[in-house]
Amino acid sequence: MALNKTQMERLSKLSQSDLLDFIDMLQKNWWNLQNNYVLYINNTYGEEAAVKADSHCFTANARTQMHRLKKLFHLKDDLQSLMDAMILSTIWVNSDYDAWKVDDNKFRIRVHNCYQQIRRVQDGLGELPCKPAGFSICEEAAKVINQNAEVKCIVCPPDRHPVDVWCEWEFIMPQ
Repeated sequence: MALNKTQMERLSKLSQSDLLDFIDMLQKNWWNLQNNYVLYINNTYGEEAAVKADSHCFTANARTQMHRLKKLFHLKDDLQSLMDAMILSTIWVNSDYDAWKVDDNKFRIRVHNCYQQIRRVQDGLGELPCKPAGFSICEEAAKVINQNAEVKCIVCPPDRHPVDVWCEWEFIMPQ
């Protein structure tokens, strides 16, 4: 376990609300690190290198997260387990998004506000063409839950996208 005795004792005294706030803060801290390393690589080595690094590091992280979530929550290899794992992961924490079932073997995640992209645009950097990284991340994560899972990108930069949709992904569980 990564928590030491002192941390466990302190965390065990927190209310449920404080624990949720703590989890929220940890997820924001993780994304702060991710955003800063991508920005550093972008500024030092260029956008292509930043996209490659993001794809490599974030894909490895997504794979690890899915294995841990699968073990922790005793997830199966079905659609609901994949949806639960995606929602509980940090993959989507840096955004406002909706997740919904399309039918018995598909669900979608649609990102309305991607804070990393919004910040890049505000800073004059333009949109990061994150589709290759996003596809790699989603596909790798899905395969941990079910080797037969498929991922389809509906839209993601560098694709042109509506103002209120940064990206949308469909997860398919063949029957």
